[in-house]
Amino acid sequence: MPVSEKQLEANRRNAQCSTGPRTAEGKARSSLNNLRHGLTGQITVLPEEDREAHDAFCNRLIAGFQPETAIEEQLAHFIAEDTWRLNRVAAIENNIFALGRNRHHGEVRHALDDAQSFLDHARELNLLSLYEQRIHRNMQRNLNQLRELQKERQAERRQRMEEAKLLAQQSLANGIAFNPVENGFEFSNAEINRAIDKDNRLNEARRAAAAGTKPALAAAA
Repeated sequence: MPVSEKQLEANRRNAQCSTGPRTAEGKARSSLNNLRHGLTGQITVLPEEDREAHDAFCNRLIAGFQPETAIEEQLAHFIAEDTWRLNRVAAIENNIFALGRNRHHGEVRHALDDAQSFLDHARELNLLSLYEQRIHRNMQRNLNQLRELQKERQAERRQRMEEAKLLAQQSLANGIAFNPVENGFEFSNAEINRAIDKDNRLNEARRAAAAGTKPALAAAA
């Protein structure tokens, strides 16, 4: 159907109403949309280039910890943020000394300028040192907690895998199909079978090492 003139006019008015925030408050609120942290969703005010560097740095660290639960991811996030802060403290300290080096040239003058900068900014440098120590304590505490949680989770997973392997082997011996989900396991049959196969190969390698001979696969090769 052809669109009437009234409909066209209404469409134009609607388009004008949806061109984005017009007031200063609305524009400021809209500008914060790009400042939300990708992991936490919290708003932190950083220039765009700093935001990109911050997120790339933190995301790499978090990924390196390989968190698998919400609390592990939160602790990894805390550690990454504290590491970023420690780097920032070091940068601020370096910049304080760099300010003093604008006055003179030469290695001796630089050394004297550094000493004068320390005297001129002793209070600020002391506060930076206290700030650094507090961040480091927090980071170490979170790191220890994360490692402990991951250690417990991995130990529990190994225990559950051992149980799954025993039940799977028992089912096989009795000619019964084994269903991991029905037995309360999160593993697939393929994972369980790979673990059983690995155990068998390791046991064969150990027996061969104890007897001073090569494993069957190695000998065949």
